[in-house]
Amino acid sequence: MGAVNDFLGLDIAGNPLWKYFLLLGILAGAVVVHRVLAWAVRHLLRRRKAPAGVEESLTALAGKPLGALIYLLGLRVGLQFFALSAETWAVLRGFFVFAATFVAIYLVTKLVDVVFSLWKERAQKTKTKFDDQIIPILSRILKLFVWAIGVLLILQNLGYNITSLLAGLGIGGLAIALAAQETLSNFIGALALLVDRPCEVGDRVDVEDISGTVEAIGLRSTRIRTLDGTVVAIPNRKLADAKINNFVYRPSIKNQYTIGITYDTPYEKIQEALAILREILGNHPSTAKYWVYFKEFGPYSLNILVIHWCKYTDYQKFLEATEEINLEIRRRFEEAGISFAFPTQTVEVRGAFPPMPES
Repeated sequence: MGAVNDFLGLDIAGNPLWKYFLLLGILAGAVVVHRVLAWAVRHLLRRRKAPAGVEESLTALAGKPLGALIYLLGLRVGLQFFALSAETWAVLRGFFVFAATFVAIYLVTKLVDVVFSLWKERAQKTKTKFDDQIIPILSRILKLFVWAIGVLLILQNLGYNITSLLAGLGIGGLAIALAAQETLSNFIGALALLVDRPCEVGDRVDVEDISGTVEAIGLRSTRIRTLDGTVVAIPNRKLADAKINNFVYRPSIKNQYTIGITYDTPYEKIQEALAILREILGNHPSTAKYWVYFKEFGPYSLNILVIHWCKYTDYQKFLEATEEINLEIRRRFEEAGISFAFPTQTVEVRGAFPPMPES
């Protein structure tokens, strides 16, 4: 027994060996506590059938962030048994304050993710897309605010005068605001877009010479994926002032064209052509409304005006419907013996040709 006491009493850096074993035991206990808490969180989430986003965020929260906080606490408890100099304790205190505050801030940001994941689950069930767009922006703003408060707390615990620092930040903030006018303008533009909602994520839009689908509305810019597949980022301040043509709100797609038939088409065949066109358009499932009229005598054709409002607002479906209609028109005109006109010119020569000179 005396040998064991002598062994445990061995002096290492001014502290007996048993204190090091105690520290290791406390850290091992911290590992066990962390594992148990992480298992309990996962088990509880599975039993409660939490949404996928919430389960993922809470599982991540119970992983490394919570573990780091528990290990720091265990290390702090274990080191209090050690005889350390005042300078060493000052350094360790600064380390623990910084590390614990940093981990706590990280935990809070993860909790923010959990809250906004719940909000996002509910937002997906609503008809409007406004909440779907505002959630990521509010989440980022809240996280930035949490980190700002955390940095101030770290500085205060490290002995810095926060009051004078905030006063200095007030003066510096004015300079930063002047230097970041465009950034602030883009942020205000993002809020204007979210409130006014000229376009939302997923909308097919034309913005000046850019045509595509809105992928995201961020704090600085809005990303639009063009029909070529590239992504264009437009600053929000410009987008808020731009003319936006939103195709989502249109009830139908208008298709207007002229069908020309030859001038030698008899009166009865003209009437038959009109009847065929009205029948095809009237019976097609894509038709919301249509106009078919013999409009004019063209330079080389009898022109029939066709205006078709297609109820399919998806452009690919619109093209498919247009193709079906055009093929049916072609087939029916061929069966009826109605000929399409093409540019022709008739030259009438009057008078006799002069005699050819003899060679």
